[in-house]
Amino acid sequence: MRSRAEGWFRELTGGAPASWWLRGLRGLARAGSWLYGGGAYLAGLPWDLGLRTPRRLPVPVVGVGNLSVGGAGKTPLVAAVVRALLDMGLPAGVLSRGYGGSASRGVRVVSVGQGPVLDAAQAGDEPVLLARQLPVPVAVGVDRLVAGRVLLAACGPRVLVADDLFQHRRLHRDLNLLALPLDRPPWQDAPLPRGTLREPLGALRRAQAVVLTHAGDPEQVRRARIWLRSHWGPGPVLACRHRLAGLDELEGGPLPASEYAGAPVLAFCGLARPESFAAGLEELGLDVRHLEPFADHHRFTSSELGALWQQARELNCRALVTSQKDAVRLGPLPAEARVWVTRLELEFQGGPGALQRLLAWGLAGWEAR
Repeated sequence: MRSRAEGWFRELTGGAPASWWLRGLRGLARAGSWLYGGGAYLAGLPWDLGLRTPRRLPVPVVGVGNLSVGGAGKTPLVAAVVRALLDMGLPAGVLSRGYGGSASRGVRVVSVGQGPVLDAAQAGDEPVLLARQLPVPVAVGVDRLVAGRVLLAACGPRVLVADDLFQHRRLHRDLNLLALPLDRPPWQDAPLPRGTLREPLGALRRAQAVVLTHAGDPEQVRRARIWLRSHWGPGPVLACRHRLAGLDELEGGPLPASEYAGAPVLAFCGLARPESFAAGLEELGLDVRHLEPFADHHRFTSSELGALWQQARELNCRALVTSQKDAVRLGPLPAEARVWVTRLELEFQGGPGALQRLLAWGLAGWEAR
């Protein structure tokens, strides 16, 4: 289940009608946002003024990041960028902070391109998920500059795609991509603690291109593009929506649609936006009889999974369903439990070549530098 602290954070940063004491707390949090935003601005000022300069690696670097805490779709975007580079005939590798993993204390190579050699407890769930999905090297480390040097020494030259890099100013990136989620647009948000922004909106100016995520409404995309032209600039803007392309068995291959169409299931996840996960399952045609949300990045114990399977049986469900990111954090399962895992894809407006065109534009001048 979600932690009490996470529930309080959602209440504090939300906009739903509230009792007098919660309105008072939101007022205090709004004042705190000014202090936090000012602190974030001052922390970035030496970089903005050129008093500190990012360090370069001897290969192109594509940075992927966001302004808010969780749920912007960075990791699927990293995977999409890597696949686009591979389709362009360019070797690639992934750098990640390795949030939640013990291996982020220092630098560790999670994969050399043949699957993960570390688990989620060591490397964090996102790097392990990317190592499972992509035939490219993956390295983790708090200092992405050092992690990049280690990966290049181990696996050779390649375009590096760095996850969650927007606030990490030490490493130079040749293309700085910013993911902006449209289900909670940053221009309707506020800095922590009243909102979920890590930095004030002025940080937008560091982005060279913007990718609008969770962008299922064309009119919302149109309004977002107008806002960005007025408040950011004329740079490239892509829009994509998250789409569940199907289901896989936990330890097997893809399920045919006829196997799960209309199937009653119990869904569980440790994601920042569990409601979006449930909506995607229903769009896929599943009968979601219950959704059990856990804290973001939750590590599932065998007792929790046993209780979930027992609840699924009581609801006459055919299977448990979870996300790809959660699947790397599962403990031992009951022998008879059946678990289906969602297969997530990004669908870009402008077709599958839109992201390749953006990457070609962003990296075109690298050899001249």
